[in-house]
Amino acid sequence: MRRTALLSGLVILGIGTMGPAQTSGAPPDLPEPELQELLDQQAEMSEAERKAEEDFLNLDLSSDVDVSSVERVPSADQNQPNRTCEPTPEMNANLRSPGKRGNRAYRDISAYLSVTNVIAKKDCTCAAKIIPHETVALFAERLREQLDVDVLTPDHTRDFYKAYERQIKIIDAMCGEY
Repeated sequence: MRRTALLSGLVILGIGTMGPAQTSGAPPDLPEPELQELLDQQAEMSEAERKAEEDFLNLDLSSDVDVSSVERVPSADQNQPNRTCEPTPEMNANLRSPGKRGNRAYRDISAYLSVTNVIAKKDCTCAAKIIPHETVALFAERLREQLDVDVLTPDHTRDFYKAYERQIKIIDAMCGEY
């Protein structure tokens, strides 16, 4: 149950912070206005609203994801396979040192946020697939705080990676090759 609640809160944080990479000039320890608004909304939720949100976020998208009702999106004709998209400089550095502590967890989070963003925005282009470093870093920071750990490991992000694998099937139906 703890992972479920953790995932639901982090999904809200992750989706709320997605968008083009922007720097606001604010110190990095202060949340962006959109994130602060989401955090405030989450804090004001009633128990029934939290339960409804948790139920929604706990939808079982097991490995037999039924994509028969998933329709192609208008941007499918502009689909760019993720492997052709230019990664952020931070992701390039991460990929060059795959064994470094925390790097696998960073990639898991980035992949999860990427597929979640593509589905949420119904956008098959690289603009939706490449998540700004700031967003991934903030998500990872919140997860570290929630888990009270200094370094995230693949054990901490296993559920995110599993969700990523399930959501790929939805994107394949929406866009074509992820």
